[in-house]
Amino acid sequence: MPSAAASPSDARTFRLPPPAYLVVLFLAFGTAPLAFAGDGSDGARSTLGPRALLILVPILAAVFIARTRTVVDAGGVGVRALFGTRRVPWAEVRGLSVQERSVYLVCQDGSLRLPCVRISDLAAVSKASNGRLPEVAQATAKFAPSRRRRR
Repeated sequence: MPSAAASPSDARTFRLPPPAYLVVLFLAFGTAPLAFAGDGSDGARSTLGPRALLILVPILAAVFIARTRTVVDAGGVGVRALFGTRRVPWAEVRGLSVQERSVYLVCQDGSLRLPCVRISDLAAVSKASNGRLPEVAQATAKFAPSRRRRR
């Protein structure tokens, strides 16, 4: 039974981890020489030109990492992507769907992929929903079998 007054601490935000910004660093190091290299036709080094737009690639990657998230709280589910935001109240939610490695929110008007939510996060999503989604057991870690020979 969902409680009428949920505390703000029940909200859960799913984001990309901070080490994802290493991709931005690698993109910056990879595109900077191409973006600021001279054209080689007259021997002079030109710092500005159409190739300078390549520096936008790491900037867009940083914005993507900073914006992309899923927020689950007592009011509903909020999905924030690079070019938009959508908030779905619990009254419109029918459930969750898992397809391969992606988790989808099934709504009355279709489904919506929940970015940054993994299958192992389903228990946290259920808990943050404040009883509006069925209880899901906490994921247990599975370890690879040992390669040592048994004696």
